[in-house]
Amino acid sequence: MDVDHAAHDLARRQHGLVSRAQAMRLGLTASAIRHRLDSAAWELVRTSVYRIAGTPESWHQQVHAAVLAAGDFALASHLTAARLWGLAIPDGQRIEVTASLERRMRIPGVTAHRSGVFTASDCTTVAGIPTMSAARALFDMSSRFDDVTLGKALDAGLRRGVVSLSSMHRLATRLPDIAPGRSPKRVHRLLAARVPGYDPGGSDLETRVRGVLEAASLPLPVAQHVVRVDEHRFVLDFAYPERKIGIEADGFDVHRQRSTFDGDRSRQNLLVLAGWLVLRFTSNSPEPEIVDRVRRALLVDRGRQ
Repeated sequence: MDVDHAAHDLARRQHGLVSRAQAMRLGLTASAIRHRLDSAAWELVRTSVYRIAGTPESWHQQVHAAVLAAGDFALASHLTAARLWGLAIPDGQRIEVTASLERRMRIPGVTAHRSGVFTASDCTTVAGIPTMSAARALFDMSSRFDDVTLGKALDAGLRRGVVSLSSMHRLATRLPDIAPGRSPKRVHRLLAARVPGYDPGGSDLETRVRGVLEAASLPLPVAQHVVRVDEHRFVLDFAYPERKIGIEADGFDVHRQRSTFDGDRSRQNLLVLAGWLVLRFTSNSPEPEIVDRVRRALLVDRGRQ
């Protein structure tokens, strides 16, 4: 495939766009890019972002252009991410982008943010656009709106299956509240209104389980361990891979969605059939029980079973 075909193939997946950095990685030189602009084969959309001539304009294209202009590891975020996810948030026309702390952005017509606290669960793609997760988007702008407005957006996310109450809980306990736009207190109030007996606690369940095992001087498991069974890829909260022992910290709303409930059972069955012992703990699991179950699992010679 020559460079023009490669560039067009990339642009088809990016709403007709290609960035200067991407074009050069494909093998185009600065003079070759200039030639395509001078001949009107490409059109300048933003600084260092080009549209293949004839590609229809759209809001999605505008968002993708802003993300590309922000550089590698940038995401559509906040209001823009909420609109991409189909959440009920006012003023969704504004384009907002978040990049790493090292990246200082000034993009005309775009509200730019920086963050040094990202995990893999915060980053995904929507309509081919690198996008902040729906939960992270709601959390990062939770102080902008009142409880009713933010609650409607949260409920829309729950109905669409793009947000879970446990993901919001983890963000409210994991991320600092010093960043502009965040209100963990508001998020906790919304969760309390939706989960009877909700207790925000001081740390998320996974952190608690790990702390309990460490305090008991048990071997520390591997966090977020990837297991592949046939064509499936699962991520266990914790695991002792050499013993095929997994530990799952089930959030308080783990069974609120029927699809989640069914998928969780199917996942468990496949892991068991692949030889894994999976221990499950909830926020109500007493600490002595957690220690006892893990210790007993580690003591069993599972190779003789």
